[in-house]
Amino acid sequence: MRVHRIVARETNCYLLWGRRGVIIIDAGPPGSAATIIAGAKEAGVRAEDLRLILITHGHLDHYGAAAELRAWCGAPVAAPRGEPEFSQDRRNALPPAQTLRGSVVRWVYLLLAPLADFAPLEADLLLEDGASLAPYGVEAHTVLLPGHSPGSLGVVTAGGDALVGDLFVNYTVPSQPIYLSDRAVWQ
Repeated sequence: MRVHRIVARETNCYLLWGRRGVIIIDAGPPGSAATIIAGAKEAGVRAEDLRLILITHGHLDHYGAAAELRAWCGAPVAAPRGEPEFSQDRRNALPPAQTLRGSVVRWVYLLLAPLADFAPLEADLLLEDGASLAPYGVEAHTVLLPGHSPGSLGVVTAGGDALVGDLFVNYTVPSQPIYLSDRAVWQ
């Protein structure tokens, strides 16, 4: 199995190759579709190769370009059950912060958010814990990872590799996310 990372501003998006297709894990923030499409093409992926756009959780920086990517490749957008509803409240785009830096960013965001164009997550498919990705050409399954958001999902490949959305951050060393919807569940 092959994995390729595409950096879309502050968000890592991944191409995951299976025997019969490729999926995109996370779609980046609004306005990043061109970067992701260019990264996919650079990695040798054509629009028709993409079988699924999997969103790990309902934060804007992970689903913001999903509609544009869907328009480019025609692949359905899949999201964890409950996350489209979670994404409808713009306050959830940045849940409670765990650091001073996160708190400052969240308050600035909350003050400016009413001025920004905002679209909730629109999913074609809702995935549960343990959902197989084999129908989309990739031997992998989802795993529920709540805490950062209520329904965060990760992807575990048949070889045991895991792609975990924002379960951890890696600014200098792997650590807890700056934002957690439920700290008790995350621990």
